[in-house]
Amino acid sequence: MITRKDILQWIEFPPFKGGRGVGLLILQCLIFLNSCSDERIEPAANSVQIMTYVSWFDEETAVTRAWEQPTGYTPYDPGNKSIGFWFTQDAPETVLKGYFFKNEGKWHTDAVVEDPGLYYLYGYTPHLASIKGSITPGAESKYANGANLTLEDVPTVMPGDLCVVIGAKEGVDAEHDNGLRRGDFAYNAKSITGAGGGDGNYVFLLLDHLYAALRIRLRVDQDYDALRTIKLKKLELKTQVGEVTSKQRTTIDVTLAANDGSSSPITSIDYTPTGEDIEGGVEFWSSSGETITTSFSAYIGHFMPSGINKLVLTSTYDVYDKQGNLVRNDCHAKNTMELSDLFSEQSTTRRGCRYTVNMTIKPTYLYMLSEPDLNNPTMTIN
Repeated sequence: MITRKDILQWIEFPPFKGGRGVGLLILQCLIFLNSCSDERIEPAANSVQIMTYVSWFDEETAVTRAWEQPTGYTPYDPGNKSIGFWFTQDAPETVLKGYFFKNEGKWHTDAVVEDPGLYYLYGYTPHLASIKGSITPGAESKYANGANLTLEDVPTVMPGDLCVVIGAKEGVDAEHDNGLRRGDFAYNAKSITGAGGGDGNYVFLLLDHLYAALRIRLRVDQDYDALRTIKLKKLELKTQVGEVTSKQRTTIDVTLAANDGSSSPITSIDYTPTGEDIEGGVEFWSSSGETITTSFSAYIGHFMPSGINKLVLTSTYDVYDKQGNLVRNDCHAKNTMELSDLFSEQSTTRRGCRYTVNMTIKPTYLYMLSEPDLNNPTMTIN
């Protein structure tokens, strides 16, 4: 049976009863007159405080602030990844591209806002160095009516939750979002003068997922754990449409239309594969060696969802005996998962859905304690 609750990769939250998830991002930021090139982002002279929120994923499972976010939304943490955005105007046509990024634990912006006033704010997160973003106005060639976003060279598999802005609003302060809703991109930028002066701009953003997510919940068989210790080192994912392997990169075209909030402003999303085929898999998690216990630990990767009906997971880990001696180095376990075998209601993956698979590490024949099978365990899907 498929259960539905949306949850972000970094935080566990109670179930959300409702439709497919969109995201909420709240930025409390000061926009200063410092700039840099797109190729190298330098920290601005002044810091930015960023508080972020995202809604639930539609989850598919096999087998303290005074301000309260809207119902169905939950904190979104972009980590150390940059947030790409555009401030746009129609008359005269203006496109100001910028980023929010972290330096020494604090958020900064490279945006140059010389003239206060009404802008239309569009964007995406996370921004990676490889991603090339561009924007054109929406219906009637007006940013007030929406925008067309193109993201090029996006990794087909990535550790971050790729999202697009579907609503923006300037806040009165960090506790009041001033009527934030989807389909409304209007943002009144305030003027800030002097180093660290002014009350700043409080930017509230709504986000929607562009990718799907795979959450692997991994544990060690209890009997095997009494004999061996497993240290996970790497997880790689390869996606397929039938027997056709996905490309390494994707170009994403998103059409946004401003509206009254009664429906999603996303009117279309096109995914175009680019680059070479994925070979063994794209790494989405790694460690020097994380001990896997008999309790489930979760690992999440995000992937381009269009047409995908097969997921191939490759796990790399070391095996130790209980005295701490390395028994086997860099073991590989490959699991091929047909979506229709795991989820009865879906034949292909969908954006905004998270697919949870429980897996257990155990030897092929536990009773043959002296055989190599004991030291070369396999992963089974529960």
